[in-house]
Amino acid sequence: MEEPVKSTLRVLFLCACQITVPCISSLAQVDVLTQHNDNFRTGVNSLETTLTPADVNRTQFGMLFKRVVDDQLYTQPLVVTGVVVGGGTRDLVYVTTVNNSVYAFDANDAEASLPVWHVNFGMPADLHSTDFGCLDINGKMGIIGTPVIDKAHGVLYVVALTRAGAPAGPLTGFTQRLHALDLATGADLPESPVMIKAAGFNALMQNQRPALMLANGMVYVGYASHCDKDPYHGFLIAYDATTLARVSVLNTSPTGSEASIWQSGQGPAADTDGNVYVVTGNGSWDGVRNFSESFMKLTPHLKLLDWFTPTNHFALDKRDDDLDSSGATLIPGTHLVVGGGKQGVLYTLDTRNLGHLGDEHAVQHFQATASHLHSLVFWHSAKNGDLLYVWGQKDKAKVYKFQENRFGETPLMMRDIPNEGHPGAMLSLSANGDKDGILWAAIHATGDSWHESRPGVLHAYDADDIRHELWNSLQNPSRDDCGEYSKMAPPTIVNGRVYLASFGSENVGSGQFCVYGLLPSKSGVKLPPATGVKASVLNDQLTLIWNPVPGARIYRVVRTSTLEPESVAAMGLTSPQFAEPAPERGETTSYRVIAVGSDGSLSVSESVTVTSPKRKSMEH
Repeated sequence: MEEPVKSTLRVLFLCACQITVPCISSLAQVDVLTQHNDNFRTGVNSLETTLTPADVNRTQFGMLFKRVVDDQLYTQPLVVTGVVVGGGTRDLVYVTTVNNSVYAFDANDAEASLPVWHVNFGMPADLHSTDFGCLDINGKMGIIGTPVIDKAHGVLYVVALTRAGAPAGPLTGFTQRLHALDLATGADLPESPVMIKAAGFNALMQNQRPALMLANGMVYVGYASHCDKDPYHGFLIAYDATTLARVSVLNTSPTGSEASIWQSGQGPAADTDGNVYVVTGNGSWDGVRNFSESFMKLTPHLKLLDWFTPTNHFALDKRDDDLDSSGATLIPGTHLVVGGGKQGVLYTLDTRNLGHLGDEHAVQHFQATASHLHSLVFWHSAKNGDLLYVWGQKDKAKVYKFQENRFGETPLMMRDIPNEGHPGAMLSLSANGDKDGILWAAIHATGDSWHESRPGVLHAYDADDIRHELWNSLQNPSRDDCGEYSKMAPPTIVNGRVYLASFGSENVGSGQFCVYGLLPSKSGVKLPPATGVKASVLNDQLTLIWNPVPGARIYRVVRTSTLEPESVAAMGLTSPQFAEPAPERGETTSYRVIAVGSDGSLSVSESVTVTSPKRKSMEH
């Protein structure tokens, strides 16, 4: 097996939603705050208005920039718009590494190469911390699960596994902690961190593989194993999102062992009533307290409400055919949950009555792929109706049509060529509502990624005809290749950008993420310069404002003073204002605003000059 807090941060545009759907501000900017976009785990951003099948091609679309980090990324990048940081508002992309690092980078500005902030939680465990017996994770294993973000309160939640001093015995000397970080600074908030504890929980052996989930005012933290190495259990632990106090614990095998919640990194799902859904893998099963190879429906406080276990669960367990390799995906507008495992069988279940033991209780089950199912995407297309996208291990990408509460068991669409090995593709989809859908598939380019890092490729397909490939990252590798495939991290598509995690350039110890979008235009259209630039000083604070520039995506501010040469004061600004400490008394400082268009075009405003009296108010 694979491996509140209240902040002083102010967010310019607060959305009524926090996590279950992407948020939109008055500037139509979208956030991705959780793995696979929402708590139904549909994998869809249906608010993408920039990237369309007509524009995503090797001529117009490609890599804009990449950022190198300190180790491998197993987690999906998350994006928050309008964060107040560094004297202005910026869109930030958050990534984590197995070296226990969390980074915030500017999400838009190719010139902003340094992180806005970077924190590290200390030395992580690694492959050699005990005899795990396999190479599913082939290096360090500090942060493995995708964080979750509460934008309204300015908090990022993440779990890190660290060394905690000299071991006192076998499997000791490590700890796992839940951190609540300020989105603007990366600082631990007052209640953070808290040590993760539960009866039977071993910090080294328990792999925090599933993405975290924020729902019901709580943060849910799930656990699998490293390489099926005992002792371990499947855990789901809920923490109060404000105080970080532990609220409840689910152990999926309390009187047995194993039954992990792996889900290939997918987070738990939650329905509109707040009920929580997970799927388990190999281990003990008795249908009473131990629930390996099962779908589980839980209350918000993790009491078991219902469950389903396939007829052949003992055979699945014997063959290591974990049922939980795709996790649970809830079908919007229905009472259905779908998921499948390493056998490649897709189960559709009624959440009002999961049915307990036996395939006959499923709404349907059928062989959807040749073997492992690791990633599902569900989208409503104006052209083709409700669609489920899969690309399993050693199989072809397929699309199944959903109607009258069932999936057609013959693919509506299918690619011609199968992939070669584990784990199949990690999928995401972008669309403008029910139109202009693009299916994005991150996968290794050749071979098998089970026990080693492999070169990766990102594909873009027309979501209404996946036989039509729009673009891939190896068509122009000198420009677009992102290096080694990040195993089981879906791409993030938002606001005209695609953010792709990568293991970097080496089998172990390197990492990066790449940002793709529409390439700079050669049309010769000029961006008008910013007008109405004004600077004012009040209470030792300088504030610069200007009129919004039509066509500008971001702004930079350049500063020149009588004491220092020209320098960049701010980058990646998404609003027409900037503030910083006022110049020293008597110092003359000039500011210019650079507007940057989505096509890469630039324009520079006229200078505005300030001679600061320091402690007196003035305006120019």
